[in-house]
Amino acid sequence: MKHARTGKFRGGFTSLELVLVMFLSAVLIGAVVISYGALVRAQPKVSSMASVPLGSARVQHYYGASGTSRNVPVAPHYGMLALAEELREQFLHDVISATAVFCLPRESHNTWRPSRIPWSSLEHEELDTPQKFRAHVIAAAGVPASLYRDYRNPLGTSETTPSPNATIFILGFSKSEGHLSVSSIYDVDVVRFTGAAEPQGFHASVKRYAPKPAALDDEPLVYSSGYEVFFPPSNPVARSLADWSSDDFTPLFVTFERSSRLSVREGAAIDRFKTAAERPFYFIWWPDPAMRHLGMQTNTAAPATPQHAYNHMAGRTAFMFTVPMFPAL
Repeated sequence: MKHARTGKFRGGFTSLELVLVMFLSAVLIGAVVISYGALVRAQPKVSSMASVPLGSARVQHYYGASGTSRNVPVAPHYGMLALAEELREQFLHDVISATAVFCLPRESHNTWRPSRIPWSSLEHEELDTPQKFRAHVIAAAGVPASLYRDYRNPLGTSETTPSPNATIFILGFSKSEGHLSVSSIYDVDVVRFTGAAEPQGFHASVKRYAPKPAALDDEPLVYSSGYEVFFPPSNPVARSLADWSSDDFTPLFVTFERSSRLSVREGAAIDRFKTAAERPFYFIWWPDPAMRHLGMQTNTAAPATPQHAYNHMAGRTAFMFTVPMFPAL
């Protein structure tokens, strides 16, 4: 009887197969490394800093500090984006508990931040628009008429060109008879620098002012929190203002009035904003530290529509708010 031959099965790869696998692995890893490098290079670089000559008046009124310049991160900057997110949450919290919100445009820096404003229902008229609020603080609180503009909305004329700065007054419930309580104030400032010895671009900042702990009733509000960033020109090879003159960040807000006000016709430019069914409200925009620049976008809205006043703001910031003028109602 013959015994069946048995033997061990010898498996594995030949030398040629191993060399081929190693070659393909090297090609694959090389492609991944090249792709990853391209992605990394395409990401925004670590932001540099710009020494911005704000001037002593702005530094003092913005931050309550001394000096004439600020070292500011250049956009895009994700550290400032984190601060902006925190400020957004604080702003929404302030608005929720507010009795009224009034937005006033400015040409210069804000110098008035009261903790309360004189007002009596027996002596003063109802403050149901930002224009009436402005007129009241001028008459009752002695605020200079030049500080805040008598402005309603962008109406397509040189007289109604939006201002680069704005102040948002957030009023709360008052414990003092005869006064309106100011819970907080937000200043939005976008300052263009074009001087030969200055960094070319915009210093953009949003700042919150609130009462000091254990503050007296008449003490002004003080700087609480905020963010700032410097936007270079949208044209990376700009050599003069003409190369980036269209860069801008306006309007900072648009006001929508109640539709019932259409009973008084004031012209198509004004009446197009009378669309609020119940309560007047604002669209508000803040500069976004994650954006590279403030280059203008194409406005595709029809001139007869309210969208024509702000359509170009689309895609330029993630910080847009819809805020009722009277949140407590």
